[in-house]
Amino acid sequence: METLKILDWPEQRFYSETHPFHRWKNEFLENGLKIKYCHDHKNLRDADFLMIHSRYFDRGMNIGKGLRQEQLVNFFEDIKQTTRKIIWFDAADSSGSADFTLIQYVDVFLKKQLLKDKSYYTSQHSNNDLRIWLNTPKPEKPNHPFNPCPSDQLHKLKLGWNLGLNDYRYFGYKLSRLSNFLSYRLYPPKFSNVTDPRTLDLTFRGTIHKDGNGSVKVSEQRNTVLRMLGELNLNIASGSSIPKARYWKELRNCKLSISPYGWGEICYRDFESFISGALLIKPSMHHLETYPNVFIPDETYIPVSWDLNDLGEKLDHLLSNYSEYQAIAQNGQEIYKKAVYDSGSFINTILKAIN
Repeated sequence: METLKILDWPEQRFYSETHPFHRWKNEFLENGLKIKYCHDHKNLRDADFLMIHSRYFDRGMNIGKGLRQEQLVNFFEDIKQTTRKIIWFDAADSSGSADFTLIQYVDVFLKKQLLKDKSYYTSQHSNNDLRIWLNTPKPEKPNHPFNPCPSDQLHKLKLGWNLGLNDYRYFGYKLSRLSNFLSYRLYPPKFSNVTDPRTLDLTFRGTIHKDGNGSVKVSEQRNTVLRMLGELNLNIASGSSIPKARYWKELRNCKLSISPYGWGEICYRDFESFISGALLIKPSMHHLETYPNVFIPDETYIPVSWDLNDLGEKLDHLLSNYSEYQAIAQNGQEIYKKAVYDSGSFINTILKAIN
């Protein structure tokens, strides 16, 4: 029996991306891997595998950027003495990474989603943006430049799992901390029928947003959608944020769901849309490989261009012919639902990555 220790977010944050390890811990045991959870980096010795959730060091230790590198290197060198493999789980949202300066100190570097074209990771082009869709044809300083991955370290880059395996059952604030331990047999996700009556054309809430440095680059797609919806003569639920229960009710009552990129390509809303039975419209995911892969163009979602120039035309066409496109929403929901209950695929993905 081997042991995988997971250095997770602070202990009070039970509701996190490590949910599938909690959910399928018995299945991991059957496959010869014992899962242990840790919330203190000082108690991690004697494990076959150590998986580090990258946000632990951002928020668990509150390490400043000036000290982070040095402290982490010392930590890695110490823990390597008693650990067979160190696995860095880059929990950032984008297919790019700001953590490649650490890759030489770990054995495996897991990402939620990877670019199909791996050469982007090693490119020395100074104008490459951390988020590939923000690159521009004209050479200019990127909003979020990143240090490329050393070519001799690229083999460590492995596909992990994305937000689709988070817990999307809604329990409210008091029970959300216990969601990792609530049975899916007793408390299954509430998938809505795609063919249920839907009185809203679509729902998209939020306000125009500027990033902290004054740029609107990261929020550009979101802001474009918000401006566009204000010009459309459709039955739309919009405005500022609302309570979660009301949000779910709206989403289950709408025909279409738009999910633009934000800090990364994949968003919680993608999977909330599948659960709600709404037809997902999203900037093309053609450049990514991810798991679970529920993004199949014109089969599980409707792709639009990264600049959203075709969004208005597609919205009009989809609503005018909605009954013809319900099969895509149905297929997306069925493929996602299958992934949610497929413990074997998740375990195989993890074992393949760490071995």
